[in-house]
Amino acid sequence: MRVCATCPRWRWLLEFNLAGGRVTYSVTQALETVSAYAFATETLDPGPRFPYAFTPHPVPRYGYRTYDCVPSSPGPAFTDLDLLVSAGLNADLNVRTLVRLRSFADRAAEHLEAAHRIQPDFLLLPRDELGDSPPQGTAGWHLHEAWRQGTATPGLKVARVHKVLHHKRPRLVPLLDNWTIAPIDTAATSRGCTAWQQIHDEIHAHAEQFRDLAAAFDQLACGPGDVSLSHLRLYDILIWMSVRHLPG
Repeated sequence: MRVCATCPRWRWLLEFNLAGGRVTYSVTQALETVSAYAFATETLDPGPRFPYAFTPHPVPRYGYRTYDCVPSSPGPAFTDLDLLVSAGLNADLNVRTLVRLRSFADRAAEHLEAAHRIQPDFLLLPRDELGDSPPQGTAGWHLHEAWRQGTATPGLKVARVHKVLHHKRPRLVPLLDNWTIAPIDTAATSRGCTAWQQIHDEIHAHAEQFRDLAAAFDQLACGPGDVSLSHLRLYDILIWMSVRHLPG
């Protein structure tokens, strides 16, 4: 596997912890994990009823192609594709869910745009703006209000809300789902902070590793339709790929 020429090799071997220490990687291991998520495939075979209907061929195993590589719509409003793309990241959708996502997105769009206009980068937000009561009128307050519109909607919980908001603004909104929220929230509770603050703290604490990882992944993501991944998405992938294999 190619590595980033600008990243000191010794730094690739140093381990760093995420989710309050439950997940541990070196940059080398992290790159292998993210690359597997982005580029791993599995073979699609014809079903037994028509075993020779098509030639078996590889298809993506995880959600990089079906979610990250699908561009969001331009402008502040959410289109139907911005909602449907969450299905490409394992969000189960039906009529009831879609109408609730539509209502939530219409209510959240103005706040998400205001937050993005003030500060488009989650990692540059002041930490206090990522708490439960951010100062009114700040980027963090608008981001919290966009999130609140989703969580206040019956049938929309952590995964669906974050998957829709993150895809629209992948450098502004963290990505959490049912797998990753438990270890992150546990770590955050033990420190007396929110899950968003925990993510903010851990990415900043390991800023060099995330920069090395992002730069190395960019070298690999050079094919047609490939896209870079934000530090928020890299953080999510690293935890998701780890905790789904951990006991308990």
